[in-house]
Amino acid sequence: MKALLLNIISLLTICLSIKQVFAIDEFFTKHTNNTRTELFERMDFKVPTLKIHLNDVDYQNLFYRYECEKDSSPNFLKRNDVCYTAPWVNLTYSLERAINKGYININKVTKKSDITLIKNVLENHTHNITIDEFENIVEKYTDFSLEKIMSIPYKLAPIPIYDFNTTDASMTFDLDGEISKFSKVKFSVGGRSTKAYSKLGYNINIKKGGLLYGAKQLRLRADVVDPSFLREKLVYDLCTLVDLPTLSANYVRFYINDTFMGLFLLRDAFKSQWVQNNFGEKNTKHIYTCDKTYGKSEFFNCINDDEDIKDDKDWPRFIELLNNSKSREDLEKFFDVNTYIRWQVSRYLFGSWDHKTSTHNNAVYMFHSEYADRDLWIPLLYDFDMDFGSYRTIDPKVKFSEEVVDKNNPLYTLLNLNDESEEVRAVMDDIMRRGFNPNILLPRIDELKKFIDPYIKEDRTVGENGRFPGRMVRMSDKADDHYQYEDFVANTEFTTLKAKQYSGDVQTGSATVLGLKVWVIERFKFACEAYNLDCSYADEILSRPEYTNYTVDIIRREGHDTGCLGTSYSCCIFDDTLIITSDSTGNWGFEGDRWCLIKNNKECWAKAQGYNCCEKRTTAVTYVDKKTGEEWGYEGGKWCGITDLQHCPDFSDEYACCKGCDVVSVTSNGNSKWGVENKKWCSIPYSCKVY
Repeated sequence: MKALLLNIISLLTICLSIKQVFAIDEFFTKHTNNTRTELFERMDFKVPTLKIHLNDVDYQNLFYRYECEKDSSPNFLKRNDVCYTAPWVNLTYSLERAINKGYININKVTKKSDITLIKNVLENHTHNITIDEFENIVEKYTDFSLEKIMSIPYKLAPIPIYDFNTTDASMTFDLDGEISKFSKVKFSVGGRSTKAYSKLGYNINIKKGGLLYGAKQLRLRADVVDPSFLREKLVYDLCTLVDLPTLSANYVRFYINDTFMGLFLLRDAFKSQWVQNNFGEKNTKHIYTCDKTYGKSEFFNCINDDEDIKDDKDWPRFIELLNNSKSREDLEKFFDVNTYIRWQVSRYLFGSWDHKTSTHNNAVYMFHSEYADRDLWIPLLYDFDMDFGSYRTIDPKVKFSEEVVDKNNPLYTLLNLNDESEEVRAVMDDIMRRGFNPNILLPRIDELKKFIDPYIKEDRTVGENGRFPGRMVRMSDKADDHYQYEDFVANTEFTTLKAKQYSGDVQTGSATVLGLKVWVIERFKFACEAYNLDCSYADEILSRPEYTNYTVDIIRREGHDTGCLGTSYSCCIFDDTLIITSDSTGNWGFEGDRWCLIKNNKECWAKAQGYNCCEKRTTAVTYVDKKTGEEWGYEGGKWCGITDLQHCPDFSDEYACCKGCDVVSVTSNGNSKWGVENKKWCSIPYSCKVY
């Protein structure tokens, strides 16, 4: 009896333990029967520690690359000894190139010990030159400093230009003291546009050690463009509620070796393991990732995610079927029409502007039904950090047909996706009742906000190096990189964030991010009214004073690029650098495998008087010499000569300033006005008073 009682107690303990692991987040148990990958169910309202272990070489290749890109760039030049001893540096090559290029004149090397040293390094190959020895030769026999001769344009120590990746990493995952170890993982820098930010995203693919609670391919999302750090998590949770095939996400504290990288959103990915977990197919060869550069179809432009497949016949067949479809009935034979429509309506409710079907942030999975003996192509969406009133979609009071970016996709015509569609209206009503409504979302925002608050504070607290944890040194100063803990607190409520990007003194970009609750309340109310939906189920919560009389405050953040001509790039330093391309910023060349800006290469008239010409387009005329008519500006505390660069908005080596004021053409935005003189286009100067 005693043994039986102990067994029962033991069994109850195990059951209680399982319940504690899997039944904590009532958001899912209340609203859906869907199950998620075990990893994310275990992580609910817990923040595990994920640590990637790199060897010394890989660690330096990752961290030093960004640091050295800036410190070895001519416009930001700064001595940094790690850049001259990093793993990619071969000082034998540096010495040989410096001599071959004439940066070090070998005929001027006269000291016997230096001659012997160079001979042993380059001819006898009996000595590996040290950085001290190399610097000694540079100082003795050239006019270069070490940092200048080792800077990017001279290519003596080429910095890797590829995105970091390694298959020689390992990983530990600590969830409440339960530690999982993986001896081999593939680890790489991930993301698209976020690769330009100081807080990078990363990809993980477990190669040895089994699965991490059912997960194999993972993404560490930085979500730097979202001051609330809740948007993407909210969307994945919502998609689970409304039965869309979706990913799962939760938060982790992330380390690389012993370096704390900050708080990240850990999610799975539309890869083979996700397919196995959700559809039961093992080792699928039919996941396709999409991007507008992958084709020219009006429907989807995707490639097989399996790089080993070189001749995929299924995808061209899918596109051919789409092209030949004349009706919904034709589409339903091979395409998951219902899921596609639910995605499009969800996009409208979420404000998902960054998911145009024929471009990126889309994937497609070909599911083969053994029962029906047919293939069904299923559309999938991911990456929602710019949803809920962020960046381009910031007006919640806009109808479906006005806002969707897929109006020209033939699927919209075939499926009659517009404001008059009863199906669109019915799907919208269903998604709103089941997930996108204030009853569910407003408490969810409060719940998640309270939970991640201390971790956001840790992530956005400046360390001894003057930066937030895990932020890389970058040449570009992004406004979004300046989001503070206070911005998280405010933007999860009703406060709007406005971020402006400047190139020198000129504003080059801006972003507006509405308060999360503003978007939820106003898009919900507008959809109810515009589509005549019965939304009385939300009357009680929307009648509360905090949701009827809220105030919208504004917080402003700025980013200022301080490189060449106010960009995040350096100026070219060689006189013979070729112009590769030109744009409104100026002429672009290539030095040291990096883009650089070629300054106005016409003779600067001010140099004859010991001054440079002004470099910024916006520099104003401060002084005019009455005798000569010469115009002067002021930059960086110094006088500079005014040129056509300041007189004309589009002056370049290709287009001169017009001498007259006859406007022949105006660009669509009205910012540029053009004339024709001597059968050539010219830029109308500001002095014509037509701007």
